[in-house]
Amino acid sequence: MGNITVEVPVNIDIIIKKLTIKDKIELTKKLEKITIGKRIDNLLKRIDFRSEKNPISQETINNVIKQVRKELYGQSCS
Repeated sequence: MGNITVEVPVNIDIIIKKLTIKDKIELTKKLEKITIGKRIDNLLKRIDFRSEKNPISQETINNVIKQVRKELYGQSCS
């Protein structure tokens, strides 16, 4: 005999409201573990987009580094 699959509409909001705080925290931790890769990918895509839109020259980076070193160490660094 074959298997029968039935899809039942689920309202996730109703299910979440029925959970205890402890269960909600556990669910959040599990979802964070499951989705971490996708969230990191999205973050890196946003960083790439911003860096393409507002590129920084190597000269600007070097000047910022020199300024920070000067503030940290109180001397001129070449």
